[in-house]
Amino acid sequence: MFSLRHRSGQAFVLLLIAFALRSPLFGNPVIHSDEQFYLLVGDRLLHGAWPFVDIFDRKPVGLFLIFAGIRSAGGNGIVMYQLAATLVAAGTAFLVGRIVHRLTAPGSPARPGSPARPGSPARSSATAFTAELGASLIYLVWVMIFDGAGGQSAIWGNALMASAALLVLGRDAVDRCVGSRGVGAMLLIGLAMQIKYTAMFEGIFFGLVLLKQSHETDRSIARLIRNAAFWVAAALLPTALAWVVYALAGHNDAFVFANFLSIFGQQNDDGFGSSLLKLAGALALSCPLVVLAWHGRRSAPFAMGWLVAAGLAVIIMRNFELLYLLPVALPLAVAAGTGLARVSTRAHRRSLIAVLLFGVVAAAVLGGIRVARRGTARQVAALVHMVGQHPPGCLFTFGSEPILYYLTQSCLPTPYIFRSHLSRMTEAHGLGIDPATETARLLAANPGVIVVRADKADTNPATRARVAAAIADRYRLVGVVKVGALPHTVYRLNR
Repeated sequence: MFSLRHRSGQAFVLLLIAFALRSPLFGNPVIHSDEQFYLLVGDRLLHGAWPFVDIFDRKPVGLFLIFAGIRSAGGNGIVMYQLAATLVAAGTAFLVGRIVHRLTAPGSPARPGSPARPGSPARSSATAFTAELGASLIYLVWVMIFDGAGGQSAIWGNALMASAALLVLGRDAVDRCVGSRGVGAMLLIGLAMQIKYTAMFEGIFFGLVLLKQSHETDRSIARLIRNAAFWVAAALLPTALAWVVYALAGHNDAFVFANFLSIFGQQNDDGFGSSLLKLAGALALSCPLVVLAWHGRRSAPFAMGWLVAAGLAVIIMRNFELLYLLPVALPLAVAAGTGLARVSTRAHRRSLIAVLLFGVVAAAVLGGIRVARRGTARQVAALVHMVGQHPPGCLFTFGSEPILYYLTQSCLPTPYIFRSHLSRMTEAHGLGIDPATETARLLAANPGVIVVRADKADTNPATRARVAAAIADRYRLVGVVKVGALPHTVYRLNR
């Protein structure tokens, strides 16, 4: 019999809600420029392209392997990755509820020796149920608020981090399998690092918790050192394997530069005032959950420590776009759930309803703004029709959507095809090459079609001048399509 009290019933409801929240965007290829690019690279990887070599980016290769795996299943690649991301988001939300259960249940590893709360069993059961399901719902809503409506990297990485957290917490307060649990957790964190390297900061926190557990279980310093060595090795193993594969293929330099060095040349185009404004907006949208989390700070310090570790990664990266808060959404939802478990049944139900109403409204408003700014499937289809399939001599998009290469099945005129690589000043010193020289090189090969998006404030003037000169010399205007808030102009080579 279907019941929300059963885990299967909760999983089913979370799946339905995930689809309800995310399905309005299914088929939209311009949810975000990042995931357009991931799909393109995953598709080209299946055709023999090497990330970092044939197509440049800084994201770990594991992320592109996910999209390659989705693309290998066939079907409409855009819809397929969005369906997969929805399933993963629902699964992660379910894990959030299980984490809250382990953190708040009497006698749990996070609350060893804690007695059952006085009062009726029904009330205690209802409180736990609302806290667990509420935290799961909060996660699904807040990833939408934080610009995770599609297949952003953290959607996949958060699933691994949630699984790692369950292993770190163990099943009960007297669990002595710390060594093996730690290896499993650290291996999951290592896989998460091959999706987004900032998972390292959360991994360090998890490692410290495991060290504490190991010390409390067995006072042997030798065993503690051995466990720590195994855990560090497990966390580094996925990255080491990827590095070895590239080195054996003769691409060691490309791997090292893209993964570890190029980030130091990338520039943040936000000034202090802009960063402060974005941070204030992120805090305002997170405020209801922070208030709930504060209520649970004493009963579940693990959740607060995890939240601090994830937040520290955002601060160190110094980018406060909502997108970069997606990893924070996971521990924030968990911490909010522990807060819900600390208040009376009637009060926490009111709190949960208010928080979810706030979240749904915020997600709807922000989602509408993003679609208006970024565009729709119909607008992109009009642009693809204007470009045509298999454009001779390759397509070149200058600041335009990378999904155009995928949708037109164009060859790639350069490894630097993400829209900011050659078009914006943020990348002027982060590519390992001179963007102006690379732009001149690819223009000399006479790409058959050039698509130029309207300039932004930080457009690279040197590369823009070269594109403008080539267009004026040997290209004709085909038309203009407005995608979202900005026009994209299509030029075709004179023949």
